[in-house]
Amino acid sequence: MSDSTSERPEAVPAPPLPAGSPTTAPTPAPPIPGPRRPGNRTRVIAAAVAVLLIGGVTYWALSGDGDPMDHVEVSGGKLVVDDSDSYDDSDDEYCDDSDIYSFNDCDADDDTEPESTFEFVYKITNKGDEPANYSILVNAFDKDGGYVGQTYIGAEHLAAGETDADKSEFTSYGTLEDKHELSDVASVKVAYVERMALAN
Repeated sequence: MSDSTSERPEAVPAPPLPAGSPTTAPTPAPPIPGPRRPGNRTRVIAAAVAVLLIGGVTYWALSGDGDPMDHVEVSGGKLVVDDSDSYDDSDDEYCDDSDIYSFNDCDADDDTEPESTFEFVYKITNKGDEPANYSILVNAFDKDGGYVGQTYIGAEHLAAGETDADKSEFTSYGTLEDKHELSDVASVKVAYVERMALAN
């Protein structure tokens, strides 16, 4: 068996530096940059643009049904006074003058003011392409345009193109602004409409 050693080139010593030259080797020039691969910053910017585009397309698709305020109309309005007696004297089964209580006396409501409401007509038309629920706030104003009060109306599962029309009212049980009374109401106006589209 013969000895075999790998043949390696002998190390050549570096040539001596000329006198007066610096003792360190010169710094090599930086490489010329080639095409860069997208980094994290580029990816983040691309993702943000994609989200904005998708959001814009989604908003456009959902807002294709128009402004929900245009889906609701309110009109008319009048003060309605109900002066019917809640107790009909002796014919009322709850009327009793023989006990010690006064709240159920047959003439207990003689001094009571008649119940009143301010009625108005509303119409909700689903102008979208799919069924929707509607939540609506209606404001009441006096003859000078001052705010009097607010009431709520709504519609559930209104099919596309379908209309829900009915009467609604402001009552004395609601909170009226600045000591207003229902008789102060001169006009009503839609203040806010929320339309929630449904899957079916």
